Amino acid sequence: MTLQMEDESTIQKNIADKLIAALKTGGFVLYAQKILPLAGNAPPFQEVLVRFKEEEEKLLPPGTFFPMLQEYRLLPYVDRWVVSRLAAWSQESRSRTTPGSPVPANGVNLSEDTLREPTFGDFVAKNIESAKLPEGFFTFELGWDTALLHAEQLKNIQAQLGPLGCRFTFAGFDGSEGSFSFLKVLKPDFVKLSYGTVKDVGRGLAASEKVEGPWAAASLSPASTAARARSASSKCSSPIS
Repeated sequence: MTLQMEDESTIQKNIADKLIAALKTGGFVLYAQKILPLAGNAPPFQEVLVRFKEEEEKLLPPGTFFPMLQEYRLLPYVDRWVVSRLAAWSQESRSRTTPGSPVPANGVNLSEDTLREPTFGDFVAKNIESAKLPEGFFTFELGWDTALLHAEQLKNIQAQLGPLGCRFTFAGFDGSEGSFSFLKVLKPDFVKLSYGTVKDVGRGLAASEKVEGPWAAASLSPASTAARARSASSKCSSPIS
């Protein structure tokens, strides 16, 4: 039994070492999944997904790398890598595309550890400036629980990056009384409704009011409240770096 525990510990350490090395040697790759508007025209938007090459090539079991990144507090490093890689990708794309072509906005997940890091905002600002990124290039997404737990840190980063064109999404809005109050305080640019709220929208007035509520509660426009949906063809993401 002791030997087995030691073996598991060694395996975990080896995976952690691979992840650290991958951050330095290009072992991660970015994929983009297009998000399309339900109605009308909107600028292009894509959700950015991080993949670990060894996992993609089936050299590691699926779902292995993310829990390890969490356990070893490596997610802030990954989030920084995503920001810098997207900035570089934007510069590379501009050199290959027709001048004036629309630049997609990019939905980027932020980890709880990153939100607690005091210099992350400075890092993002530096990349925006050096790559001359347009307004709205970054849309940072946080889970509802993370936003609640770290409201002060979130307000600080909103105050710093909002004027630079960054936007913020809170995922998991459930329509509860407390969630409405929270919207009034932090006023995200976008809100993602919880699955339970979305699936019940057509079943009754109460559920519909939950969907409409964020707009009135936080002075959000209808377009900013879960008005995007994945198209049938966007279930497959494509690599961007």
